Amino acid sequence: MRSFEGMRMTFSKTNPSTPPSNLDPKLLALAAQVARMTRLRRAERKDVEKELTSHFYESVAAGHSSIETITLFGDPKTTARDLRSAAIAKRTPLDRAFSKTLRFAAYSIACIVICYATFGAYIYFQAPVLKLDLLAIYRDSLAKPATESDNAWPLYRKAFLELDLAVESPYSNSPAKEALGNQPFPGTTDWDTAVAWIEAPERRTALESLRAAAARPVFGYSAARELDAQDTLLFGASVASSVSELIATSNDPSKLTMLSLRLPHLSMARNASRVLVTDALRAAEIGDGERFVADIEAVMRLSVHVQDGRILICDLVGIAIRTIAINRTIAALEWKPDLLNGDQLVRLQRTFESVPTAMRRLDPSGELLMWTELEQRLFTDDGTGNGWFRYDNTLMSDLQGFTSLNPTGYPVLSSLWGPASAFIVADRRTTHDFVHSYMKQVADLSALPIRDFKHISDFDQQTQVQFETDPIRLMLPKMMLPALTQAANSFQKNLVSCAAAAATCAALRFRADSGNWPTRAEDLVPKYLAAIPEDPWTGKPILMASDTSGFRMWSMGQDGRDDGGDPLAKDGFETSEPNRCAATTEVWRRDDRTGVIPPIDWVWYAPRGDMGRWMSPLTTDARLKQAERAFKQSQ
Repeated sequence: MRSFEGMRMTFSKTNPSTPPSNLDPKLLALAAQVARMTRLRRAERKDVEKELTSHFYESVAAGHSSIETITLFGDPKTTARDLRSAAIAKRTPLDRAFSKTLRFAAYSIACIVICYATFGAYIYFQAPVLKLDLLAIYRDSLAKPATESDNAWPLYRKAFLELDLAVESPYSNSPAKEALGNQPFPGTTDWDTAVAWIEAPERRTALESLRAAAARPVFGYSAARELDAQDTLLFGASVASSVSELIATSNDPSKLTMLSLRLPHLSMARNASRVLVTDALRAAEIGDGERFVADIEAVMRLSVHVQDGRILICDLVGIAIRTIAINRTIAALEWKPDLLNGDQLVRLQRTFESVPTAMRRLDPSGELLMWTELEQRLFTDDGTGNGWFRYDNTLMSDLQGFTSLNPTGYPVLSSLWGPASAFIVADRRTTHDFVHSYMKQVADLSALPIRDFKHISDFDQQTQVQFETDPIRLMLPKMMLPALTQAANSFQKNLVSCAAAAATCAALRFRADSGNWPTRAEDLVPKYLAAIPEDPWTGKPILMASDTSGFRMWSMGQDGRDDGGDPLAKDGFETSEPNRCAATTEVWRRDDRTGVIPPIDWVWYAPRGDMGRWMSPLTTDARLKQAERAFKQSQ
């Protein structure tokens, strides 16, 4: 009988004859064990087991007992290893290479899975580090009244309640609210309903409170504080409850805090401004210049008050309130140029010139606080200002209800499971630097003259290119940043809108003193204006004319073409009421369908004894058809 050593070294795949079934079970078990220990393929293991069983039978047939056979066999592990090597040596080179590749891939995958799981555990157990109390920082940024008499909020709240502007008041579903919400002009369908509501004796008292509140220097609404009984009455129990919960959980990593900031006073301020401008038009209708000026002064001051805190939504509401005040002022003075005396015109002009410098450009400080809140809740913190993105499903879901940031990419982010998102999204420092640089540049652009609007457009395109070039790493800022470039453009327009209203008052003062309209912009300085009113699109003095068509003051507009300042011309590209001040419309935009910029001037002021040009905006379809006709005529 040949030795087991020799048997191990000369093993082949040749199937032996079927061994007898009366072999000692211990030997059969040993053969099966060694076959398993070879870790060969199934067919190869069967061959090994058959070969071993056959040799065990030969040993027993030669007179060896089962114990002796097992002793002669030696170490099963060594035998299994040798048999494995012999079997593999019999394979083809291609087969061996394929096996090595599979083995390497399996080891690699196992290593990756272990590393991924380890990193996932690290990310999972890295709780957010809330180093900054952003709510406290925001509250500290709000203007503080030096004395109680400087605090406007108690009077505003009193006026809002007296005007039935409370969330749960019957007024919220009344015809009067609908009428005032439509911002009617004298003679329109909703005018009589709005006037009847405003002229009620209790409203007169409320409007006096509103004007008195606007005259105080500090707004005084402290966001993110416990609401008292009067606030709860105004804003409703649900808002009061959510504010209380926000304050109580300000240090809870699962809560949004600064990102959940409630600003219910903004809607109240907008509703109040609609009441005031409607009252101003009513004053113009009955020839009460003092009441008219008092209302417009209150609206302009209210617009500045709501910008306290410099959150983007507050700025946009403030701009919207100023816009309606300017629109209604110019409309009323075109309707009734003799409505105001000299002193009233001076007051009105000073009101339009009094918007603080800081409010004339975008200030991203509030948005940066919100971004910092987001940053410290969605990134780990290594102590040096860097860290990994840590996806938080609850936090991202809560962001869906937030309006300042723009969580449109939540479904995409939610598909990035666990540590995968940390590898894909840019780290904390990279994201921080990108966002801060972006906001600073937009803020600087908002201070440029409106004729430099192309710089904003170019910057916006450059940012989009960055997002397209690196869409994965910059996924978070792309999906979460608000539309600051549009806001910057709104600041540019609003700045010029205030200048147009001030120049209108100056022209009326010139006429009141001399009996004639000014013939050129230079006539207004230095007595009526500190500087020559400038055409914002050309940088040259604003244009004026007084002829058979009446007096008018106009800018050549973005197309740079002087069309004579026709106040009834339609540009065909406005997004809202046509031919208003620049702050109200986006005019002179080239249409992609026609390639035409229609001739249109931006008319600042053109008194005609009516408000026709303010009351009949074209529909979108009509504007497009008009543009198409202009294009065909130009061919």
